[in-house]
This record gives sequence, structure tokens and C-alpha cells, in this order.
Amino acid sequence: MTHAAAEHYRQIFDRRTPEQLRTLSHLKRFMERLVGDEEFRRALAEAIATPRAVTERYGINVDPMEVLPLWRGGYQQYRFKPESAPWPLAVMWDEYLREMMRHRDLLRDEGEMSTINPRFHAWRERQIRRCNDQLGVSAASLTHPIIAFELSEGCSVGCWFCGLSADRFTGYYDYSKEHAALWRGVVGVASEMFGSAVRTGFCYWATDPMDNPHYDRFLFDYYQITGALPQTTTAAPLKDPALTRHVLGLFNLYRTTTNRFSVLSRAHLNQIHTAFSPEELLGVELILQGKEAQTAKAMVGRARERKEKRRGANKDGAIAFLERNHTTIACVSGFLVNMRQGRLRLVTPVPGSDRWPLGYPHSG
Repeated sequence: MTHAAAEHYRQIFDRRTPEQLRTLSHLKRFMERLVGDEEFRRALAEAIATPRAVTERYGINVDPMEVLPLWRGGYQQYRFKPESAPWPLAVMWDEYLREMMRHRDLLRDEGEMSTINPRFHAWRERQIRRCNDQLGVSAASLTHPIIAFELSEGCSVGCWFCGLSADRFTGYYDYSKEHAALWRGVVGVASEMFGSAVRTGFCYWATDPMDNPHYDRFLFDYYQITGALPQTTTAAPLKDPALTRHVLGLFNLYRTTTNRFSVLSRAHLNQIHTAFSPEELLGVELILQGKEAQTAKAMVGRARERKEKRRGANKDGAIAFLERNHTTIACVSGFLVNMRQGRLRLVTPVPGSDRWPLGYPHSG
């Protein structure tokens, strides 16, 4: 059983001192504001001589003058080059990004199962090659997990850009004695069938994990059976703060992959930054989805529907999001299991289209 991805990920944190981790957490918060907050960007641009006053106002312990290649035009050309050496904090941040990218590649490799399940392995490899040809910039970010579980039905958040067009929330899979036994049995069988590749799995799809109040218990079972704590992605980290902190607590104990919060607006970003310190969110990637964020959205699901409606109303110029050939948010090349419905599907990413508006075909 290979644990290379988890070992690499833990080393990202373990090889650094507490002070270095604290510095990284504040660099991360600086970058979150830079990408997701137009007001912050404007304030930095206006405070040419005293940008430190801006970060201090936001509670960020970073002097922008010490990280010029990360944000100021004319200096960004030095990023990822030897010329960035005069700004060691910028070098530290970019080194951290490289390590995270390497972890992503190791996660893709962890889906390897040529010995334990050669036919499924060959199918997944074909999907990876096809995606590399078809998906444009989306392809590099895909790790092709071999399984995903839905622990509720629909989603209570209702993001306007949802790439999976999640249905309205109708209920969750309770962690009853019977359900817990079935859950552990299903994960156990998956582990037997796919070996260490099951470590790539996660427990959401067209759902939000925080809609299930027992989500952390399902996660812990998954870790006990597979040795990997699945990634959590949620657009509702403030819905149940205690549950969110339990999930972050599991991350602090086991550290196998980064969690993610989907941030829906600048106001949402403000709330998250108020609720959690930079140090608490070091292991959480903030996916900045607000309309003023410099983040691409895939043309699938509701984002695709919205664009078509605006085009029909001759409002193309008012579409407030970037595309950059980002063609799908689907990432699984394997099985999608809904525990509440008892439904199993085989899925894989494809470019969003009239035929496949959600960015993935499926059978089952």
C-alpha cells in the first residue's frame, strides 16, 4: 500500500518551524484578500508608499513591500525565478505552492491499481489521457479520484454558479447504527476491491458536507478503514461552526490532504476571516467564487445556464465571471455512490456541452 501522497503532504508542515508555519498562514491570507477582495486590491494600489498600513488594517502580519513579486506589477515577472531572491517571503510562498502542486500529482498517482484491479485501472488511465486532450486548463488540476460518496440529498446552499446544478436539499443520510454498519461495510468493500486507490475518495458531490450533521463521524470511519482522511469542500463552513471545527480537528490529527471552503462573496470572505484565524485556515484552501474575485468559473451547470440566459437577453457583456477554457468541475473517474438513495454510477469528466451540461457523463 502506497502512502506517498499523505507522507509528502505531512512533510509540507512537519519540516517547517512553528514560526514558518505562522508566516505562511499570513502570506496565505494576504493572497486570499488579493484574489478575492477588490477593495483590498484598490487599497494596496493607492497606498504606494505605505502598503503595510493596509495589511495591518486587515490583521495580516505581512509587509507587502517584502513580497512585491506576489502582487505589484513590474515585479511579478520575477516569480518562480532566481531574480525573486531579494524577496525571501515571496520565495517561501511560491515554494509552498510547488509542494502543493506536487501533492496534487501524487494524489493522481495514488489512484493506480494495475495489480489489484487491472481492468478498472486501464479504464481510468484511458480517461486521464482523454481528459488531457479535451479539457484545456481544467485537465492539469484533476486528480481523478476513483470514488465519491454523497451523504445527503441535494444541497442547501444553492450557489448560482454550481457546476453540478445540485438539487434542492431534501435530507441527509443519518449516522444510525444500521447506517453506520452499512457505511463501514461499503467503504471496506471498496478498499478490498481497489486497494490503496480508495484513499483518493471523498464524501460529497452535488451536496454540501455540512448539510449532514454527522459528517465528521463518516469521515473518521473512512480514515479508520483506509488510512486517509478525505478532503472536505464546503460552501457552508459557518452553518455549524462546531461541526466545521471537528472536521478541522481531524485534519490537524491526520493531515492527509487540504480541505477547501468555497467563498461566495466578499462579505462571506469577511465572515470566514473573522471566524477563523490565519493559523486555523493554513490547511484550508479558500476557493474565491465572489463576483469580484479573480477566479475562473467552469461553463457547466448553473453557470452555463446563466450565460445562456444572458446571451438570449443580449447581456453577454454583463456576464461577471471569467472562463479561461475552464470546462468542468467534475473530477472523479470512477464511482459516484449516493448512500441515501442506494445509487451507484460510473462517472468521468468531459467538457461541458449541450449533451453533457454538467461536465460529466454517467451510467447507472
